[in-house]
Amino acid sequence: MHHLLALTIGCFAVSVILFHEAYGQVNRQCGECNSNSCETPRNCLTGLVKDSCDCCYSCAKREGERCAHASLPFGGLGRCGENLECRVRNDLDRNDPPEAVCFCVHQQHVCGSDGITYDNICQLTEARYSRRDGLRVVSSEPCRKSPHIVSSPQNISNTTGSYAILTCEARAWPLPTIRWERTRDGSLTKLPGNNTRLTVHSRNGPNTDEATSWLLFLRLSKEDSGTYICKADNDVGSATTSATVQVID
Repeated sequence: MHHLLALTIGCFAVSVILFHEAYGQVNRQCGECNSNSCETPRNCLTGLVKDSCDCCYSCAKREGERCAHASLPFGGLGRCGENLECRVRNDLDRNDPPEAVCFCVHQQHVCGSDGITYDNICQLTEARYSRRDGLRVVSSEPCRKSPHIVSSPQNISNTTGSYAILTCEARAWPLPTIRWERTRDGSLTKLPGNNTRLTVHSRNGPNTDEATSWLLFLRLSKEDSGTYICKADNDVGSATTSATVQVID
């Protein structure tokens, strides 16, 4: 027991020595700071930070780039930029060496003054530094836009009594409401109506600004033949698409 305890303490001491040695190498390379010898950083997309010697300014690390974390013995990797935080990765395999990357601390979508929706404030910041045209956040949600059909239902030809499904997917903000209608012999019917063989399932997703709807035929009948319209709308606008269903004996 005493031998095991001594071995554990010894290993810990070696780890501490190696840790401080790694950082000590960086510190010994710094020397006295002469700001006049610093080079001007260019094309920085996430702002400026002091280098590992805390002397010259350098480009801050971007989202997803490796960075220097206090718990890891790797100095000189740089510091993260605006709205970014250096975090140790927890998705690595057990045998992979540890590393830290810059993580955006605000993950919600934002709408830019250019009318483009950005996944987070960090991506908008990169665009602002790249373009230098005064880009700014106008809202902390996706930009308002009318519906756009991203996945249309496919035509169906199947036999009586079969199971079938039509799928429609649309993007918009605010999120669109998707409705189904059928045209046959000049008449328009809103679905599912009183048809117990039809059912509609809708949900938001897979993306933040997307909605998906399914029209399910539990048992096809000849009277189900016709053109089926998927209509997506919000308070900005609407979009439609259609598919035909042919039922054969």
